[in-house]
Amino acid sequence: MNPKSKQLQALTSDQSNDVFRKRIASQIKCLFLTSLIWFVGASHFVKAETNYPAATTSKAVVKSISVDELKSHVEFLASDSLEGREAGSQGGQAAGTYIRGLLQKYGIKPGLADEGYFQEFQGGFRNIIGIIPGNDPELKKEYVVIGAHYDHVGYGKPSNSRGGVGQIHNGADDNASGTAALLEVIQALSQHKGVPGRSLMFVFWDAEEMGLLGSKHWMDHPSIPLDQVSIYLNLDMVGRLNEKPLNLFGSRSSKGLRSFAVKSNHRETGVKIRFNNAVRPDSDHWPFYKRGIPFLMLHTGKHADYHRPEDDANKIDYAGIQKCAQLLAQLVLDFSLQKEKPKYRNADRDILDGIDQQAKVDSPDPPRLGVAWNAEKYKQGNLLVTQVLSNTPADKAGLKVGDEIVKVDGRSPLTTPGFAALIRSAPSKVTMQVKRKQEEKLLEIPVELKGQPVRLGIEWKTDDSEPTVTVISNIIKASSADLAGLQMNDRIYEIDGKTFGTSDEFRKLATTMPLPFTVLVEREGLLKEITIQSTR
Repeated sequence: MNPKSKQLQALTSDQSNDVFRKRIASQIKCLFLTSLIWFVGASHFVKAETNYPAATTSKAVVKSISVDELKSHVEFLASDSLEGREAGSQGGQAAGTYIRGLLQKYGIKPGLADEGYFQEFQGGFRNIIGIIPGNDPELKKEYVVIGAHYDHVGYGKPSNSRGGVGQIHNGADDNASGTAALLEVIQALSQHKGVPGRSLMFVFWDAEEMGLLGSKHWMDHPSIPLDQVSIYLNLDMVGRLNEKPLNLFGSRSSKGLRSFAVKSNHRETGVKIRFNNAVRPDSDHWPFYKRGIPFLMLHTGKHADYHRPEDDANKIDYAGIQKCAQLLAQLVLDFSLQKEKPKYRNADRDILDGIDQQAKVDSPDPPRLGVAWNAEKYKQGNLLVTQVLSNTPADKAGLKVGDEIVKVDGRSPLTTPGFAALIRSAPSKVTMQVKRKQEEKLLEIPVELKGQPVRLGIEWKTDDSEPTVTVISNIIKASSADLAGLQMNDRIYEIDGKTFGTSDEFRKLATTMPLPFTVLVEREGLLKEITIQSTR
């Protein structure tokens, strides 16, 4: 599906004043809100379309996730005594028994009416399923499904080992890390069972390393009707974050999924995110996606120890797992309370369509004035012209090399934000005061600048998967946007607290809202407010 893309001209309105409007967050006073709320970060606010629990409850769930307990889980699951947790092996069985014991300890309801926690298949493989029932009379009929595979490759085979066949492949990152994170999320949520609106189903998949056998088996023999699955959240290899951005797959499998995840991240976690458009059959999200169920997968990236004996517990970034688990817990809470069930979107072609690739301007706009100047002299307080481009406004007005531009419409070209920005935002007709050699008096030279004045100085595109977000595709140098620090591929969510539904609505806001104003911007999964000042 091709994204709807518009390369729009830079904003040109020159309206400006000193009004700067700030938003005020409403204080949360009850456990559940029944309408849209604002949630607050260090300096900015985001609207969330969910019935959201009190901030204190959310914080309690997220903050209860413990590095020490994560480490304890990983060290057991990735110990030599479990011999690499190959599906069907004694080590794999021991891992499954360990997980079931914790589900029982946390008071999680068995996921299968007759079989209890274990869904057995192919004579020795076992998925492990637990449920926290929802509390909303209607939403509880739907499920947020959260999963991680707990098996690994045992002693390794030529078909699944990247070196060291015959040695124990402990799989600390793959996927003791995801299993441990899911266990910690379950424990945290078990302490607040009154929160979820939708029901929560937790699944530990077996035989993923043999070809996603566990998740495929569940799809063929689901324990709940598939049409009751709201979304699937997957954890696979979250143990090597090491201060890098977290990879989040699947954000294009439903409209608005990326911005929803960003807002969840903003609540309590604040981890940098790299949104990866690829949808590949390489983990347990795949059977869900192929059956029309939206998904998100958390993943910290492959590494040199992948499917090798060296993937051990002492190499795990436990603080990184904690961040991943905290984000997952927040996502689970938010999806459980989301008013509308996410709608599936086919994202197979998006990786080919180049969403998020940096846009390039093949034909840059001609210069508004057409001069170059001495940078060192400029720093010293003199704007000395060193070049006049032919057939430009400067050339036509009669500016010459060696001229010193003293004022533009009575304003010094040296004051902040500088000469380039001044010319960008100036009206089409200006008068320059120029000091010229062998001339006793300042010359008054009228200049008709090329094109229209630039107000913000951006071009943007829209994205089918995020129709209420504007993606910056180009920034004009020395424009208001450039000076404010906006960057290519920044995603604008709001202008001075106002949202927009289309590109035209964004244009209207951006051209009529008095400067200075703030834009709420997402960059690497994090939200921040940036104030854009007028250059006039």
